[in-house]
Amino acid sequence: MSASTRHPRLKFVTAIAFCAASSSAAALAPGQIGSLLTFPVSNTSDNAYAAVMDPSGALVIAGSGNSGGYSALARMATPGSADLTFGIGGVYTYNFSTTLPDFLRAIVRMNDGRYVACGEMFSANGTARDFLVARFNADGTLDGSFNFSGFADTPFLMSGVAGMLIDTCNAVAVQSDGKVVAAGFTQQFGPERVAVVRYAADGSLDGTFGMGGKVVIDASVGPTSDSTAQALLIQPGGKLLVAGYAQGTSNSEFMVLRLDKDGTLDTTFGGNNTGIVRTPVGTGSDYAYAMALQPDGKIVLAGQAQSSSIDFGLVRYEANGVPDKSFGNGGVVTTPVGPGEDIAYSLELMPWGRLVAAGSARISTTAQGSDIAAVAYNADGSLDRYFGDHGKLMAQVTLHPDEVIYGLTMDASRTHLWAVGAGVPSTARDFLVLEIGVPDTIFRDGFEVVM
Repeated sequence: MSASTRHPRLKFVTAIAFCAASSSAAALAPGQIGSLLTFPVSNTSDNAYAAVMDPSGALVIAGSGNSGGYSALARMATPGSADLTFGIGGVYTYNFSTTLPDFLRAIVRMNDGRYVACGEMFSANGTARDFLVARFNADGTLDGSFNFSGFADTPFLMSGVAGMLIDTCNAVAVQSDGKVVAAGFTQQFGPERVAVVRYAADGSLDGTFGMGGKVVIDASVGPTSDSTAQALLIQPGGKLLVAGYAQGTSNSEFMVLRLDKDGTLDTTFGGNNTGIVRTPVGTGSDYAYAMALQPDGKIVLAGQAQSSSIDFGLVRYEANGVPDKSFGNGGVVTTPVGPGEDIAYSLELMPWGRLVAAGSARISTTAQGSDIAAVAYNADGSLDRYFGDHGKLMAQVTLHPDEVIYGLTMDASRTHLWAVGAGVPSTARDFLVLEIGVPDTIFRDGFEVVM
């Protein structure tokens, strides 16, 4: 049976120990941690990479179990509790590559209540890793109307090319017509290159997009350098924004590009006639992992910036792709959080134009270990001093300092910010879910007080 038609072995977790703490019945102050939940998907390392909230307030989380051995979805019905109607004990696990590893990296919710997730899986012959895109029904079961099996295994490997080449999907979006767009990277040509795939609503490759549904772009300066997509958004007019990082003249830089509906580069974007924008943030290697689109069309990227240290880095662009000079220093903001490496993996747009970036902060410049980290910014890129400790949050929330936030999402009322990632409540990494108070008003307690 081919990889595109076989059904994955569905695995159920027979016993899930949900550990909850500090219920958030009352409203949270900006940057205050509310409900906190950890739960294992396997007996080894588990990571929650992304989450989305439905209108009822239920949180659906995508990630991996068994050290990346299989994919997982979990559902949290209310703060601190699992949805016991979802899988077994609130968790489904799926082995899309039969006995080989696979994982889910991103998830979105469709308007009809179904979910689309993407990540990576081994191809049928086990010699390469391919894009994995799967569609799920609202109850977590695979939607068999998508590519006849509920998932699509999409390689970029050229005929006659051997080796363990890696194609990975890091971001996914669904168009208004039901078509699914997935973005990541391919090693088809050796170095990593930006890869984008579009699928018809039935899960087949969309032949009207790129070449047979696929687009591969070298967004770096040199032909032997890497460029990778980490984030994807669909603009109101249907154009695609793809963000990540690419090699610049000397180091890796933040990268954002725009595609027209047919997958061709929009050369009106960025002001350089290429449709690709690279931005150095620090003096070393910079990596963007997340992107947000403001209501005014401005684009914000978040990740890590390297100079004398590795810090949170943000860049904001005008709608046309030119850096926004009103944000930070010429469009760029860097923020140290802890004493070691600080990396923002996620970004959310708050009410009143504020931004929250979240990820991890290393606890020491010498010792191993990291805590969760989050930073809130005003609309001009300055720190929101009402959030956490003068704009910053760094905390150890589980037993061991091996914690990270990979994803952020908000509910429909935009009054609750939820973070997902990984923590170690006992001996191995488990899914981590926590609530963080949002920057939600222009003035605190009715008055602005200058300190």
